[in-house]
Amino acid sequence: MALAIATIEAPHVDQALRDQGVDPLVVEWTPPARGDLADVALLTRAYADDAVEDGNRRALELLDTARPHLVGAGLAVDLVPGMDGRTILHAGPPCEWDHLGPAMRAQVARAAMLEGWAADQGDAAALLAQGAITLAPTDLHGVAAPMCGVLSPSMGVWAVHDEVTGADSWAPLSDGSGDGLPPGARTRDVLARHRLLADRVAPGVAAALAATGPIDLAAIARTAAAMGDATSPTPRAASMLLMEALMPGLASRALDAVPALMTAVGTTGRIALPVMAAAARAALQAATGAARSSLVIGMSGNGADVAIMLAGMPGTWFTAPAPIAENAEYAGGTAAPDAAPWTGDQGVIACAEMAIDARLCIDAGEAPGVPTGIAARADGGWIGTGTVRVPLGAMRDALDALVAPAPS
Repeated sequence: MALAIATIEAPHVDQALRDQGVDPLVVEWTPPARGDLADVALLTRAYADDAVEDGNRRALELLDTARPHLVGAGLAVDLVPGMDGRTILHAGPPCEWDHLGPAMRAQVARAAMLEGWAADQGDAAALLAQGAITLAPTDLHGVAAPMCGVLSPSMGVWAVHDEVTGADSWAPLSDGSGDGLPPGARTRDVLARHRLLADRVAPGVAAALAATGPIDLAAIARTAAAMGDATSPTPRAASMLLMEALMPGLASRALDAVPALMTAVGTTGRIALPVMAAAARAALQAATGAARSSLVIGMSGNGADVAIMLAGMPGTWFTAPAPIAENAEYAGGTAAPDAAPWTGDQGVIACAEMAIDARLCIDAGEAPGVPTGIAARADGGWIGTGTVRVPLGAMRDALDALVAPAPS
């Protein structure tokens, strides 16, 4: 029998064997957590905790049963709990006004202008700094706001309901780009666009759905993924499928809303991004509270911090500094310094599609890349695409808090 020797990434040994006429079987191998001893100790605790494995199995079973449907549209103040009074929701983990990233601050200030609470951005900033306007994270209200999305009471929203779990979620009616409310003359035009979405498009969508019934967003997500959406931050296939599903109802019940909706759709291909984010949030609610599960069910940035939430620890955010997107492709005339750090709730789409396990992220030495749009640092408008990764520090903190402590 011929001699066979296997080696594991030992080039000097491999060469010595070849010099002696033995061709080694070279096995590619990377040590757990890339050899970081502290992370190996954490993983040892995590993989030894049977309750975590049981929790993940249960969370995946629950997530697989979720069936989110688009059921309506309307004004945030009418549909989203807790949106009465002077309240503005922002994407990302909770934080004070002065800690929000500049792009998100600009969006929040302009939302105050939209509501008529402030005459200009300076006035809005002063009211927010004084606490005269309440800031809250979207997650606490069941809202998903991609990019630099914010939500104020008179804005239009999509309404999503999971027919299996009963979970509800909402998302701003927009093209998914954060709408970028820039200073100067265009501000008036963009605010008028928000009014068009709230006053014409939202009632039209509601009337269309009353005629046709709910739209199965899980089915749209599966079909869109097969058409190429899964690896893109611009869900063109999902947008096309959503419009196709809405058109019969619009034609029969709200034909006058079609021009306004087509204006909102434009040419970006992102009209479905907020809808799919709301669908993902509703679906992930099924797994929320699965005891000791290390699956990531929340992932969001506010332009300063990015945060995750585990299924086994609902309501608890673990944060790290928000990164800038990798592999960036910018629109013409835009440069990397113009890019804002991670902003928006679009990470929940990856959580629902990838079933991200914090243990596997530590084991691999990095979190998976999440396709994302890139927001402008100054005004929050869409300026490009790339991928972002949650810093491992947030994953470590979450996993350390979840698993049983090491025996003393």
